[in-house]
Amino acid sequence: MLLQDRVVLITGAGSGIGRATASLFASEGAKVVVADINAESGQDTVDSIRKAGGEALFVQGDVGKLAAVEAMVRTAIDRYGRLDIVHSNAATYAMGTATELSEEEWDLTLDATLKATWMLARCALPQMLEQGAGVFVITGSVHALRGYAGYTAYQAAKGGLLALTRALAADYAPQVRVNTILPGAVVTGLWDPISEEDRKKIARMCPLERNGSPEEIAQAALFLASDMSSYMTGSHVVVDGGLSSVMTLPEDISL
Repeated sequence: MLLQDRVVLITGAGSGIGRATASLFASEGAKVVVADINAESGQDTVDSIRKAGGEALFVQGDVGKLAAVEAMVRTAIDRYGRLDIVHSNAATYAMGTATELSEEEWDLTLDATLKATWMLARCALPQMLEQGAGVFVITGSVHALRGYAGYTAYQAAKGGLLALTRALAADYAPQVRVNTILPGAVVTGLWDPISEEDRKKIARMCPLERNGSPEEIAQAALFLASDMSSYMTGSHVVVDGGLSSVMTLPEDISL
């Protein structure tokens, strides 16, 4: 019970990494506030947690809007009287190069990913400072470390999250610890349009020769959220099957 009685707010918890993390945290004793823009999937996460004997509640909102983020944080504090852990996990993106993206697509990606994390910090950190302790975990991406064609806005947002991690860690230590997870190719609902053959090609890009699962990223989130990482702040943990550590040659080239 690594998170016994701790109050946790997780954004994007209706599916994928967020849902897996919410379920794992609840199983470790946390009281989980599930936040998602999709009411049906968010409530499904809550129902699943309660069915397993855990404690959770749902709050609907768009993380790209300050009023919605304020409501998420206020709901957690009003219900439980404190807020111990925030996992800024929600994100969305529009694909395209710098010359292909519209201003609306750029703003959508940056608002839901980078700006949303700043807003969560703005709203949640005062409560953590008043308590004298807190943990802030961010879902980043290996896109922050490597260049991938056609993901300009997404990479800018995820790269910004690494810089934001360091800034928050510097400004709010020692009371609050701030760290980021950098997942690689993780199979979530966003992968639904990807064919099985393309999934296999993606898997062959990393040394472990498989794609990751949301549950594997949740384990890293648990490590960063719990006292197991008590001497870590301003850092990041790469969970990508080795993807960002190697250069994979095309299959028709041999050296």
